[in-house]
Amino acid sequence: MGAPDEDEQPHRPSDITVFGANCTLHGLSHIFLPGGVTLRRLLWLAAFTSSLSIFLYQVAGRVIEYYQYPHVTLLDEMDTPFMYFPAITFCNYNSYRRSQMRRNDLFWMARMLGVEQGDFDDYLAQLGGPEESGKFFPSKSFNMLDFVQRACHDIDEMLLDCKYRGQECRAENFTTSNSDTWKAN
Repeated sequence: MGAPDEDEQPHRPSDITVFGANCTLHGLSHIFLPGGVTLRRLLWLAAFTSSLSIFLYQVAGRVIEYYQYPHVTLLDEMDTPFMYFPAITFCNYNSYRRSQMRRNDLFWMARMLGVEQGDFDDYLAQLGGPEESGKFFPSKSFNMLDFVQRACHDIDEMLLDCKYRGQECRAENFTTSNSDTWKAN
């Protein structure tokens, strides 16, 4: 018995085997294992390649459809001798007029807005709100409904020109359905 040859070294796994064993992509660690080809590996390879193919097919289909710019337009038309004034909704993502915010409002909503109490005057000045002089005493409670009614956008200011069937419509033709929405009468 002789000593093992110094030239013989233990078999080191290939780089792809090391990559597959450490990869988090599901299935690769089952495909690239040390050793020969087995039925289990072939099944994993088939499952992996078919899943990848289906995924790439769907992605390619969505990309092709996206660049075709498809659109669908549906139009329903009805004839009627009389039609009521249509329901109109004004949506304004800027729900409140910041210029209507008062120091008391800011006192109660400062935490939501991320404003420190010492910065109230600067914050209100930047909003363009009215200057409030004198000592400030916050109210004991805060009524959000009162704030919304005072600070929401006014239909008189938003409605610049309105005509329906040749007749003028004015702010009186609209009613408030909630703090942010105006609907036509």
